[in-house]
Amino acid sequence: MKELRKDVLTAKDIAYMMDPSVLKLDTSIKDVEAMVEACKKYDFGSCFCWPCYYPELVELLKGTNTAFGTSLAFPSGQETTETKVYLAHEFMKLDPVENDMVMNVGWLKAGLYDLVLEDIKAVREATKGTSLKVIIEAMLLTDEEIIKASELCIEGGADYVKTGTGFSQNPTTLHHVELIKATVGDRAKIKVAGGVRDLGTLLRMYKRGACRFGIGLSNAIKIIEEVIATGHDIDISTID
Repeated sequence: MKELRKDVLTAKDIAYMMDPSVLKLDTSIKDVEAMVEACKKYDFGSCFCWPCYYPELVELLKGTNTAFGTSLAFPSGQETTETKVYLAHEFMKLDPVENDMVMNVGWLKAGLYDLVLEDIKAVREATKGTSLKVIIEAMLLTDEEIIKASELCIEGGADYVKTGTGFSQNPTTLHHVELIKATVGDRAKIKVAGGVRDLGTLLRMYKRGACRFGIGLSNAIKIIEEVIATGHDIDISTID
């Protein structure tokens, strides 16, 4: 997807940067339908749900401006590479625009960098032609591990470093975004997920280099309604 880097953001711009999701353990098809209705109303950039609902989601999104995204090895990342590749091939049959995979953080923390890299490369090969984001679960990593994870994402061919799944207890912080940005520069883009629950946080992270935001549906609606309620565009230079 085309990403935005602007000095002044409209409500439409902010909606486009948000990727709502319905990923609770008791998510039903009704939740997926509600998400698509919100996508129709606000024109969110892309959206995500559990794989069992992908066929329905693809159908529901037809005629909207919202892209279909998939999640590979979500939320643990500790499936085998072969399983991730199999899922990638299955999901590609549904013609996704976005594919988000979870890094095997256990391998990373154990220093098994070759395995981490081959894992990413294998999924990249299976998802050619789509945008690939690698979730590093930054809130579980030291600064040194975040830097290493980000470098492995780039070496593996990822388009984005994504901060988290949203399943960890701790949130993505401004420090995480700043550190990833300092590491990747313009070599990869940054998606934040986990902890973005208000407009102020989103804008501060955008200013520091993030360009996509994975947000639970209820918070995504709350944020875009907050933007609309301001009644004006947002000058990023005014954000701290």
